[in-house]
Amino acid sequence: MNVRLLSVLCVLVLSACASLPPILETAKEQPLVTYEDVVMTTAAPGSMARWGGVIAQVENNAQASIIEVVHYPLKSDGRPNLRKASIGRFKVLIDGFIDPLVFKQERVVSVVGTIGEPIEGMVSEQVYIYPSIIATGYYLWEDIQDFEYSQVQITPFFRFGHHFGFDLGFPFYRTRYHGVYNDRGRIRVRSNNTQSGSVGQTANGGDGANSNTPALPPRNEPRPPAISQHAESNVKYSEK
Repeated sequence: MNVRLLSVLCVLVLSACASLPPILETAKEQPLVTYEDVVMTTAAPGSMARWGGVIAQVENNAQASIIEVVHYPLKSDGRPNLRKASIGRFKVLIDGFIDPLVFKQERVVSVVGTIGEPIEGMVSEQVYIYPSIIATGYYLWEDIQDFEYSQVQITPFFRFGHHFGFDLGFPFYRTRYHGVYNDRGRIRVRSNNTQSGSVGQTANGGDGANSNTPALPPRNEPRPPAISQHAESNVKYSEK
């Protein structure tokens, strides 16, 4: 096969694999501000942004649901590139309930939304000013783990034939190793536990399948305590 044709096919395959999840897409004419723009105060609140990183912690309270994220630059497919250096943290404001067992620490997430006002907080004992983003969509990426292995392999010395042949009655494929050698490699395990959704709207679950799943459940608003019938009688008696 022509080398140039092979390189073109590889580029096409890689570009097809690097497509952005639909939940993170924005209008083509919509400009996006970077994390650096917001930190340097060159981006106004209300600007559109697409950020991502690793979840540090989640918080659900009566005022808001917040995800604290360690920022990493995004790849072309929208996934945070954890091989790059992180330059800070930011907070994601969510209009809905955040389950800590789903949005758990160290999961990789990407969000799209509008820039909010800075939020003052603490990292350990250090005061920290967090840039914030009001999310309109999110994408939890699948967990990927790499395991390295090392094992001793033994290949018989008696071989004949070229590439494919027979070795003591069994077919074999000739390798560059002979005798005893140490075989090392890496195995990548994917969990396939992606999850995405539009905040406050219908969410697409899994890897973008056609089946629709409910959006994030709303936060429970605080309610006044209910007065029992016995308490009501006490109130009426005290008013007499």
